[in-house]
Amino acid sequence: MEYITKSSWNLSLAILFLTSLTMARSSFAIEIATAPSPSSPDELQKCESGLGATCGVSIYQYIFEDGVNISKECCNRLLTVGKDCHDLLTQVTIVYKRLPEKQAKESHRKNNKAWELCKTTGHISN
Repeated sequence: MEYITKSSWNLSLAILFLTSLTMARSSFAIEIATAPSPSSPDELQKCESGLGATCGVSIYQYIFEDGVNISKECCNRLLTVGKDCHDLLTQVTIVYKRLPEKQAKESHRKNNKAWELCKTTGHISN
């Protein structure tokens, strides 16, 4: 018997919301760059599990809060899951949190900065 956890339920809701938004986005006056659409909840789950809980939190804090560090291990995990997964997780979070345009643009900027810094330096610390 498969149990639905709160986390998987929230993930399913986020995917449903992102899919609905993507289909209706032409009606929005403001369009922000979107990440690749997940083909299934499994794709998003794979991206999340590839990062792991600790690294996922670290990267989330860097992009959406005032986090300043991403360890070498977490940068390696980020690069391993790939840019598409990184962009997808960021975009789903932006949509799920219903961030205003200014915050969404800042989150996209920090998303790209995290990727580039991990690629070039192997870690992030301020």
